[in-house]
Amino acid sequence: MAALGLAIREARHAKGWSQRDLSARTHMPQAQISRIENADVDPQASTLTELARALELELQLIPKAALTAVEATVRSTKVRSQERTSKNLMDDLLRLADEAHAMAPDREDIAALRSSLRDLHPLTAALNTRAVTADLKSVQILLHGFLTYPPAERPSHARPIRDAAQRLKDLRNMLVHAPAGERPAYSLDEED
Repeated sequence: MAALGLAIREARHAKGWSQRDLSARTHMPQAQISRIENADVDPQASTLTELARALELELQLIPKAALTAVEATVRSTKVRSQERTSKNLMDDLLRLADEAHAMAPDREDIAALRSSLRDLHPLTAALNTRAVTADLKSVQILLHGFLTYPPAERPSHARPIRDAAQRLKDLRNMLVHAPAGERPAYSLDEED
């Protein structure tokens, strides 16, 4: 039951829903969803079916022999989905930065932010943590705001834009200069 509860919680989090949101979609009490997620109850099949339907999941019985392959496929799908989300966010950020630069080509803060985004773009695949995504979304909001502010208000937003550019530059440096993962003690090359 613990694995089932965790799967429901993860699916709910992936959708960005609270237990109350899921409760509203399934017409189940929020307390019942909490008990299921915490493995405090043994839910009926109809309850699981309703939760799965709301979370866009499928309940299936899988032979144990195929479980490893199914789990690997699910992990791979999650990674690809996260990579697509990161890529779409970075593409939008670059587009917004280009628009802001075209609107205010003389602004050094916008140029610095645009440059930081361009430097970070090739590392998009490594940007799929929640903290990084939240920071990128705050930059997205900042750029949206800049593009919609009246021109007279834009100079007052230079510091947040410079700070965002510096955070992105630091993130890029951290990713590029991070120590490599574990390496084997030796390798077999065709030339050896």
